Amino acid sequence: MMLLLLTLCVPPGQSEAATVTELDFTSGSVSLKNSSGGTILSSNFTTNGQIVMGQYQPLPNIIAPVPLGPYTFALFTGGPNPVPASSTSGSTITADLTSLGGQLTGLGTNLSLTVGGNATGTFNDTTNAFTGLSWTRSLSGLAGLPTGWNRFSLQFTLNGTAELAAVPLPAAALLFGSGLAGLLTSRLKKRAA
Repeated sequence: MMLLLLTLCVPPGQSEAATVTELDFTSGSVSLKNSSGGTILSSNFTTNGQIVMGQYQPLPNIIAPVPLGPYTFALFTGGPNPVPASSTSGSTITADLTSLGGQLTGLGTNLSLTVGGNATGTFNDTTNAFTGLSWTRSLSGLAGLPTGWNRFSLQFTLNGTAELAAVPLPAAALLFGSGLAGLLTSRLKKRAA
């Protein structure tokens, strides 16, 4: 019986699954790939940004707009895809970022397209750091792109830290524990009498 009481007081282990509330990225990369997976263009970035889980973020709440020559690039999340969601399990982090969109404006261009996907990366459960959180987005079937771009895909990679949701102790466990303590106290009183 004492063992049961002790198990109620043990915090969850570090290898247990956790829900991510926010991805705070500090660096990453974007690559344009051809149909055989070869890299055509690639760029690393060190722009800080935040993707909040469980809600959509309008422009420019993920990153500050980035100037690209005469153009400006910004990220947002929006429907009809589901709100971003992420979790960790051991040394793996996964994220549904299918609602992530990119907007390119400037020189008469105003192009918005979905650039997100289902991402997987490596997670350090001691520091909450994630690396190589990556996904690939095919450009096939996306309207507004130059001719021939439908054969390409974009590969994204993010690195940073994850904020995890607090794991509440269920009320049922507290009620069970207090009831068990009451029974134990009652039994000890009977023995003492």
